[in-house]
Amino acid sequence: MARIALIADIHEDVVSLKKALKMIEGEKCDQIFCLGDVLGYPMVRGRYESTRNATECISLIQRHCSGVVLGNHDYFHLRKLPEYRNGFKFPAGWFDLSPEQQTELSANRVWNYSDDLPVELNRNDIEFLSTQPEIISREYGGRKVLFSHFLYPNFSAYISSFNGGSIKLNDHFRYLAQQEYSLSICGHMHMEGVGISYGPVEGLLSRLFQGFIYYSYGVRKLKNKTCCITLPALADNRQVNGFAILDTTDFTINVVSLNINRRFIL
Repeated sequence: MARIALIADIHEDVVSLKKALKMIEGEKCDQIFCLGDVLGYPMVRGRYESTRNATECISLIQRHCSGVVLGNHDYFHLRKLPEYRNGFKFPAGWFDLSPEQQTELSANRVWNYSDDLPVELNRNDIEFLSTQPEIISREYGGRKVLFSHFLYPNFSAYISSFNGGSIKLNDHFRYLAQQEYSLSICGHMHMEGVGISYGPVEGLLSRLFQGFIYYSYGVRKLKNKTCCITLPALADNRQVNGFAILDTTDFTINVVSLNINRRFIL
């Protein structure tokens, strides 16, 4: 059994990353997994432009993390396309197109990254990130666990999934069943707390909303059912940021805030 620290959506915020790693060290965790979006400073909401440091974030992740998956901003800045593309066929020369051309050709199905500030990466940064997978699979206590940045069939979230409505999880839960996963953990959605779903047909709320049920920071016991969890962002982008610890002894998820002064009850 293990205690696994989970960080996601760092977005070059090295100050928050260092703070989280120090807190994780005190929690005596066995492993740390990074669930994507190491890169990509969110210019519209970010509050740490003067301290952002992609190379230092990558170095810390390389030293401390047992597993790393790539997120949509990572793929964009690496000029690399993900394997899982939600049915979208990228035209040749995709990265040579302007953001406006990409938006037009994709009918707004692909994220427009024009708000990201440029990222300077050295050879080690590129080599390390470029070799990281899109998903990670592990087994703990007889439960097969999937770690990713987002949901099937769009694990990296490179293809836009937000259309003004709730996130529908049917395809993802079908994938989990086919691959015999009982737990799925992702980031990307920048929750101020944690989102949990036990499937689109289990429970009245799930049938009504077909998405995640959101909870505040703290410890929650996971039911012995197929479950999908989405985590808060680590980056301090004017939200209550944090990380999580999965305890596979009793399958609890503890979502920890980095900014206690800005916590609120969801």
